[in-house]
Amino acid sequence: MKHIVIGSVFVLYPLIVFLGLKWIEPTYIALVLVFLACLRFYYSKASINIPFIKIVGINIIILLMLSLFNNSSFLLKLYPVVMSLSFLSIFLYSLAKPPSVITLIASARDKLTINAVEYTKKVTLVWCVFFLINASISLVTVFLSDEIWAFYNGLVSYVLMGVLFLGEWIVRKRFKKNDQSDYIT
Repeated sequence: MKHIVIGSVFVLYPLIVFLGLKWIEPTYIALVLVFLACLRFYYSKASINIPFIKIVGINIIILLMLSLFNNSSFLLKLYPVVMSLSFLSIFLYSLAKPPSVITLIASARDKLTINAVEYTKKVTLVWCVFFLINASISLVTVFLSDEIWAFYNGLVSYVLMGVLFLGEWIVRKRFKKNDQSDYIT
């Protein structure tokens, strides 16, 4: 339950920051978020021993600490940029040093064929492109109004992510149906 509550805070991060900045100094928002990020990092560390989750957590805690000490709404609004760039770097690294992130996720659920491994590399690359575009748009919104920043980062980016998930799921179903290659032993 604690994972869901703490995770929800970070899904709702743009809304929390948007509303918080109307009444509270950025330092106080950052203080609460640093505390919650540390809790999230601690609990995810206890239950999930995945290095890339640790990298993202550390990047976010550093960003929030900088915001805390600089009383900076600008730094608070960089959270979605840092998240996207963190995931981009992890996914790119996994392409350079296989297996790719998507291959790891897929192989944890299913036995993969030779073609499926190639497919998962391509999906990883698609996610890299998504993270790059999302980071770029998120960065632009930092310089726009708080409303536009919150709308894009709190709604539009999640919808786009959902569309990508759904599209990939549809393509994957067709791929699995047509895949006749051998399984990797």
